[in-house]
Amino acid sequence: MLVKPMTEEDIYEIGHVFGYYDYEEEMGMSAAFSGKEATANYICAYVRGVLRGGFLHTTSERGEGYIAYKLPKEKMGLKTMWPIACGMLHNSTLKRLLQFGIAIKRGGASLQDRMDKEKKPYIFVGLLCVREKYQGQGYMRKVLDIAFAEGDRLGVPVILETDARSKCDRALIHDRYGKSKDSWCPGNHAADSVCPGGPFSEEGT
Repeated sequence: MLVKPMTEEDIYEIGHVFGYYDYEEEMGMSAAFSGKEATANYICAYVRGVLRGGFLHTTSERGEGYIAYKLPKEKMGLKTMWPIACGMLHNSTLKRLLQFGIAIKRGGASLQDRMDKEKKPYIFVGLLCVREKYQGQGYMRKVLDIAFAEGDRLGVPVILETDARSKCDRALIHDRYGKSKDSWCPGNHAADSVCPGGPFSEEGT
């Protein structure tokens, strides 16, 4: 279900899920921002961008879970990217972002990079979230199924970009879908830990 109107309260709920995610010993995207609230604010900007661009989908009118994805050859235009870029710059510094970018480089090429290099089509998932009050009730699988159904329809794989391996583990992608995690996440542990712009969060399954 494509999301159209959305309240600022609902947007902040999504931001809060990511901003206050417990990375434990992993280095997630919070390393690029000045704190939990700054991370939450960046995610809010991300949500506003994909909402404006028509990339944000939800499980139902109640909005239990949200997913933002783009189809093969689909472009995120200025109206999508401008709020995201502004949110990044307002909640971080150029130094932090540069250090974060260097860390990502050290992680090696992601699955998305390899697919792009080989000019292979895929569906790219940039945001995946279950709101806190609906966590632990099976909605992560339902929201993932939205993208996987599109992948089946088009006959292309789905790539899920995350900023932490633990997020893949908590979604139990391997067990539920019978796929290796690298089929849906970037290609190695280092890259999984530091991918920017790849919000994905649910505390429970």
